[in-house]
Amino acid sequence: MSGPKLEPSGQYANLHFESEVFSHQSLQDCRFEKCQFTDCNFRGADLQGTDFSRCQFNSPDSEHPTDFSQANLRQAVFENCNLSLVGLTRIQAYGARFSHCQMTGVDLSKSDFRLPIGNTDLAALAIESCDLSFADPSSNQLTGCCLRDNRLIECSLDNTNLTDADMRGCDLHNVSAVGIALTGADLRGATLQGLDPRQIDLRNTRISPDQIGVLLTSLGIIVDESV
Repeated sequence: MSGPKLEPSGQYANLHFESEVFSHQSLQDCRFEKCQFTDCNFRGADLQGTDFSRCQFNSPDSEHPTDFSQANLRQAVFENCNLSLVGLTRIQAYGARFSHCQMTGVDLSKSDFRLPIGNTDLAALAIESCDLSFADPSSNQLTGCCLRDNRLIECSLDNTNLTDADMRGCDLHNVSAVGIALTGADLRGATLQGLDPRQIDLRNTRISPDQIGVLLTSLGIIVDESV
């Protein structure tokens, strides 16, 4: 059963949208709660300020998860949503927030989380307590962004600028980090087995004392506390 026609600032709950095409529509400041989106297309849509809570954007019976590619998701919020395998590539999403979401295999590559102010570009993105295993947030400028307590197993962070980012508590097992920038990042409590200090500039990063051994081991140094 398809949902109703969507309007800006609309309030929608407990609806099933199936094979709906919302591409390039203006849908700012909407609120969706407990909605199911099956084979839907938001490509290029204006979803600035929209709030998605406990929504499902894929289906086990469908091969086509929802597509948000090139959409405007500035200040949009996703909470407790299933976004696995969803297309979020090349989105404009300054100030977007993802919290407690399932984001396995999601494509966030080549997106824009910046806001030009004078001669400076400020970046703002918050992803907290999400599962981004096998996801692709590569080739993004995420300077100073909040990426706390996320599962990033087998995640592609290639060519991503994470300078001064808050990555406390992240699981970085086997991440791909070619060309990554991590200077000044906060990595306290993170699992660091995916990082090779011989290939990554870790200057001014913050770690906890119990993480030192992991980095030394990756350098081939044996930590021996015996006297």
